[in-house]
Amino acid sequence: MKIQNKSQESSQSLAKIEGWQRILQRSPKATRNTAERFRIPQKWLQTSPSRLPFQLNEYWAGLIQSANDPIGTQTLPSEEELFITPGNWPDPLQEEKHRKASLIIHRYQDRVLFLVSNTCPVYCRFCTRRRLVGKPPFPTRDQMSQSFNYLQNHPEIREVILSGGDPLILSDQRLGWILENLQAIEHVKIIRVGTRAPVTLPQRITESLIALLKNFSPLYILTQFNHPREITEESREACARLTNAGIPILNQSVLLRGVNDDPEIMLKLMQTLIEIRVIPYYLHQLDPVQGAHHFEVSIEKGREIIRYLREHSGGIAVPAYVFDDPEAPSKVPLA
Repeated sequence: MKIQNKSQESSQSLAKIEGWQRILQRSPKATRNTAERFRIPQKWLQTSPSRLPFQLNEYWAGLIQSANDPIGTQTLPSEEELFITPGNWPDPLQEEKHRKASLIIHRYQDRVLFLVSNTCPVYCRFCTRRRLVGKPPFPTRDQMSQSFNYLQNHPEIREVILSGGDPLILSDQRLGWILENLQAIEHVKIIRVGTRAPVTLPQRITESLIALLKNFSPLYILTQFNHPREITEESREACARLTNAGIPILNQSVLLRGVNDDPEIMLKLMQTLIEIRVIPYYLHQLDPVQGAHHFEVSIEKGREIIRYLREHSGGIAVPAYVFDDPEAPSKVPLA
């Protein structure tokens, strides 16, 4: 299906894109003043640029009440992430072993990850793909074309998950070009978009973006709310715009020490997600990524939380508790 009135939609979307792009342009940088404001350790500032960069945006920064609150904990650098811990790896899911084309990770037979971006509105300090995020080289049009060719030549692939980075950091025009090319591949039946934009930059969910995404049904949004405080008036409105347009939203929380490793907090999160029509899909055990060991929570604690959710809510509010094993053919259930 071709997008109608492209020139008109392009000019309209550019006007709207400027709003969320302005928020990004006003993002705090890793400067001395920012370090003092957010209590970023000098030791972190002085380390190699190979570390995961620092990236907030004006909206998200406004939610941080202190460096140790659930918002700040997720996204402000700490000295702990500089430690090298045994059993934690730069590529914990062995994605590079499964990179079959420039931007394609093909681990599971019928579905692939398509890494269309390597930047995000916010850089989460527990990011599994911290080896790539915020660092050049950035995806090129040629790499994307090579990836489309790979998808075209592998008819066993019926589902494509756009990931990165965050796909919604791209312009509507760029995203539309990607989606049109995917839709043209006959055996690709389902598209998922993995994005934290409804959480970290809800202003990105514009009417022009909604109009674009509606052209590519069945399309699903996979997002990541990790704490009830992330469900603001802005994020509620962003999710409502998506669901009112018939675009389903699934949530994949990550179990994080100091953020949501408490049964009551997790219950409030899941119940509130149901209220805003976001379906709890997965609760992920943290991947053993280098630099994120201080976020680790025991599996037994995770099982305790799941038991509490089952005892205090209906099944729709209980996500599947899973671990991503690079050697397994699918997610590994933990409870």
